[in-house]
Amino acid sequence: MKFKFSLQATLALVTGAVLAQSAILSSINHLNLNIAPAIAATKPAKPNSNMVFPAPRTRTKQGSNVERAKEAMFRDGDYIKAKEYLDAALKTEPNEPLTYAMSTLYPFSAGDYERVKDYGEKTVKAAEKLTKTNAMRGNLYQGVGLAILAAYEMKKDNGGALGALSKLQKVFEFIDKAKKLEPNNSELNLIKGYMDLLLAVNVPFSDTNQAIEQLQNAEPRYLALRGMYIGHRDLKQYDKASVAINAALRLAPQNPEMTYYKAQLLAIRGREQKNDTDLRESIKLFEVAYQKRNRLLLSTIAQILSERCQAKTALARTSSDGCYGFEAQLKQDNPNLVVGLTKIPPLN
Repeated sequence: MKFKFSLQATLALVTGAVLAQSAILSSINHLNLNIAPAIAATKPAKPNSNMVFPAPRTRTKQGSNVERAKEAMFRDGDYIKAKEYLDAALKTEPNEPLTYAMSTLYPFSAGDYERVKDYGEKTVKAAEKLTKTNAMRGNLYQGVGLAILAAYEMKKDNGGALGALSKLQKVFEFIDKAKKLEPNNSELNLIKGYMDLLLAVNVPFSDTNQAIEQLQNAEPRYLALRGMYIGHRDLKQYDKASVAINAALRLAPQNPEMTYYKAQLLAIRGREQKNDTDLRESIKLFEVAYQKRNRLLLSTIAQILSERCQAKTALARTSSDGCYGFEAQLKQDNPNLVVGLTKIPPLN
């Protein structure tokens, strides 16, 4: 089964105390995978297996609106509140690159790619200025901004693979510079860990375990654990995935995306092991997550509906052919909406 890499997170998805993985997630995740072998060739050499990753103790403070947006989006899973804070941050914190990097999520999800380009360019410019006072973050977010612009290149004119690839090469260069400057920084470990995870999911011969190891030394913990869940899930290490998502839920109990991920894991395990108890529990949790749909991205709502449908058909031992196409229908019923719904489909 193919999962969207959310945050969605996925865009943005496209996220120490701060993150811009939303930009990294969406940017790398939306690249045409035809250039995957070339991307793999540009990756920095893998660290020695004996390398000791530093504890994530370095913290970087942002202004209040960016900080509130980060917590609303990633801790609480409330994309409406996050957008309110980000809209304010565009005025109050115009020199913070994370302001633009996180804001990219919304136009990307809406298909407004010219606005994505604008935010990507502003992320790079703000990061260039920041380099004078904080070289690590300046280099890190120049890389993030270029990742956003790489995603834009892939979307314009049906995909500009060469332009995107040239930018991705620079992304790795800037992130490598940032790591040399502050290898202990938890913000850096988080973004790099998510980037490594996305590459591991999409690029042949990449190392998912390396990405998980990077995330073990990242903060905030609820977001690092979310990434570790995805890595273990894709490796079919379901016991470890369960530990990670349960730990994330303890730290972010109000986040419907975390509830959705737990439901997803139970559904996967239930289908593969023909465990009806897991399938029934997954359906209940999908419905719990769906109750908070008005704070979620439309694409995530569609995933919840689709995967709940698949769990129900697995339980009934019937075909899941009718469990797809929710996102197109939701977009048709809720034009111009990215977050929440005005026309709510009934659960059946």
